[in-house]
Amino acid sequence: MPRIRIDYGSEPAQFGYLYTPTEVDGPLPVVMLIHGGYWSADFHLNLATTLAAELARRGVAAWNVEYRRVGAGGAWPETSADIESALAATSTLLLESSPVPLDVADVRIVGHSAGAQLALWVAGRRDCPVRPSRVISQAGALDLVSRAARGGGPLEALFGVSYSDDPQLYHDASPLHRVPTGVPTVCIHGRGDVQVPAAASRAYVDAAGAAGDRVVLWEVPGEGHNAFLDRTTRSWELTLQAVLGDDPWTDGAD
Repeated sequence: MPRIRIDYGSEPAQFGYLYTPTEVDGPLPVVMLIHGGYWSADFHLNLATTLAAELARRGVAAWNVEYRRVGAGGAWPETSADIESALAATSTLLLESSPVPLDVADVRIVGHSAGAQLALWVAGRRDCPVRPSRVISQAGALDLVSRAARGGGPLEALFGVSYSDDPQLYHDASPLHRVPTGVPTVCIHGRGDVQVPAAASRAYVDAAGAAGDRVVLWEVPGEGHNAFLDRTTRSWELTLQAVLGDDPWTDGAD
């Protein structure tokens, strides 16, 4: 698949790769991919490379983004700003650089783990110049408040402060505490996930639905946190269905 590097800022981590199909019939939806990894520089956008290439093979444009992380020039102010800038770039830099026409009125976001937290956080930014048409949360870290109460090492590194010292900061970044986003959402979570238990997605879906969002949860028996990185899994298949399906909220998990 053709791949183009696009820098959306001047810092080393402010870039992404745009993957596009070779055969195009009309403007393509854009799928923005946000990798996980505890918001840490130990993890990189290559976690989403296989999914980006697969989406391009299936006829959409994939925008696999890097961003400043703890240890790579970022804490929460930089990380959150980069995600918003990368999303806004779909309507400017991507249009200018893409070899194929893009439908920037249809930007879908997929986030895994910490990337799902970022995806739903930016979906709730109603003043962002680009509003996503849907979000797919893969094993999302969607309840930062409860996570901090169990021991918030990665979160304290991200926010630079403990939950007890600044609870409002954690609430403001926690998807569970930011509903409704107004963006249709599919949450996919393995029931065997021990890193981020599926209860986090259940709580989010209950709260978002009660707040008026269009949201659905697909739980995957027997699969864990990293099943989304393996193209042989059910979690992978369901991700493609949620991203590419016309109406996954009605059709359900096939």
